[in-house]
Amino acid sequence: MGRDMNKTITLRHLRCFMAVAQTRSFTQAAQRVYLTQSSLTTTIRQLEESLGLRLFDRTTRQVSLTAAARHFQQHAEKLLRDFDMLIDDTRALANGYSGHLSIAAAPSIVVTVLAPALVEFRARSPGVSVSLRDAGSAEIEHRVLDGKVDFGVCSRLQNHPELEYRPLLRDRYGVVCSADHPLAALERPVTWDDVSRYRSDWVGLASDTLVGRVHKQILGDDAPSAYLEELSSTSMLGPMLALGNRFSIIPGLTQVAHQLDFLRFLDMAPPHIERELCLVTRRLRSLSPAASTLLACMFEELTRFDLPAGMDLVQEANTGDLFSPRTPA
Repeated sequence: MGRDMNKTITLRHLRCFMAVAQTRSFTQAAQRVYLTQSSLTTTIRQLEESLGLRLFDRTTRQVSLTAAARHFQQHAEKLLRDFDMLIDDTRALANGYSGHLSIAAAPSIVVTVLAPALVEFRARSPGVSVSLRDAGSAEIEHRVLDGKVDFGVCSRLQNHPELEYRPLLRDRYGVVCSADHPLAALERPVTWDDVSRYRSDWVGLASDTLVGRVHKQILGDDAPSAYLEELSSTSMLGPMLALGNRFSIIPGLTQVAHQLDFLRFLDMAPPHIERELCLVTRRLRSLSPAASTLLACMFEELTRFDLPAGMDLVQEANTGDLFSPRTPA
């Protein structure tokens, strides 16, 4: 009887369930799946009847998930992602490819590690096409969550419970400034008192990047009005700092990746600030063989890379235990 009932549950039921679970609104969910609200309600009722339990508690103001629905959501989401990736890969095969990879990473990782790793990856997997996207940590985390990329490399910004973060390297922050800035004349590490003295010269980063969030944490209550210029990406720092009498605080790898050697990069006195760059994947999901191959090429490139001072590979990355999903403790 149970198996017969399972046959009545379709992808349509799962997609409708996920739409309601994510929006917590039957009205918004109906718009997302292009159904009338009555059709969506009927579909959810069919799913509940097939499962023999209630999935949503509805009031006039809100929709909430039952305990059973929260459990069901985790597995339904994984099933739909796997199905969608299967369809994408099959279509790629039909077009003459052996598969397609989509990767999102911090700009500094794309430039220094991922792009160079593609040379070896192309030799090992000549039939696999690759899309690389550089982005801030918030966007990368969401793209991994939504199944839009196979994996990401970024800092742990939102710490999503549905994501797995595996540390790769640690990178220390320093001051980058134009040669004419007073900080550049210091013959010692820059202190936080020095930073405070020239706060009005600080070029900030948007808070949807880890660097921007670090800036906000440093500035505390003064953050909203602390600097006169804010950028959406570190890729804009070079032209802005080249205007003169400006500085920012960035990780060492960012200075290397954006070729800011025409600027001064200054060490900071303790307490030091570090970021941790992680391999980001969906929890309990294995990487595809192609993704594992690219990751191996990337790690080989990382171990060959001449790491700047203040940057270290995390010990866990050296174990090579990066390719299989972790099981819950």
